[in-house]
Amino acid sequence: MNKRAKIMVVKYVTYSLLMLILYVLQSTPQLFSIAGIKPVLVFPFAVAVAMFDKQLAGGLFGLFAGILCDTSSNVLFGFQSILYLVICTAVGLLVVYFMQPSVVNSLIFTGCGLGFRLFLEYFFYYVMWGYDNSHLILLGQMLPLLLYTLVVTPLLFLAVRKMHLFFEEKMEYVKRSMVYQVSRLHHEAM
Repeated sequence: MNKRAKIMVVKYVTYSLLMLILYVLQSTPQLFSIAGIKPVLVFPFAVAVAMFDKQLAGGLFGLFAGILCDTSSNVLFGFQSILYLVICTAVGLLVVYFMQPSVVNSLIFTGCGLGFRLFLEYFFYYVMWGYDNSHLILLGQMLPLLLYTLVVTPLLFLAVRKMHLFFEEKMEYVKRSMVYQVSRLHHEAM
């Protein structure tokens, strides 16, 4: 395995371990809880990965985040997995073709993606079955969850950006050293 491949493996293993740590933090009872509301940490992380590592890595980390969230939620298993896969792949494509990775765009993508997921959950689990006062769940639990997640989103975006830049510097160093070796070999051959 060459040096570039090793750096990529280390990068994605690091991202995966951080995703697991964020999931543990997100799932720990009473940790980061304000009035019984806890932020979703793995989804903004997956969105940030999609913004920097494009659609394939973003989609896979979106799927990973969704599987983790599905294991600890009361919604149908696979609901969040498929939804996060599609959202993060779309985010990666949007960044490739139309937008730049920025904190504001991260807030927009996370807010729209999580808001869409919460709306679908609200519709299919409460509105469709005609629960009385279901708007209280929307206003008292889902909207604060969305806002709390948006508060922590910039921190996760900045952390992913810092890690991405670190690994890009390593890749650039390897690339420059390879070019130097090739030019030195070419010069010696003459």
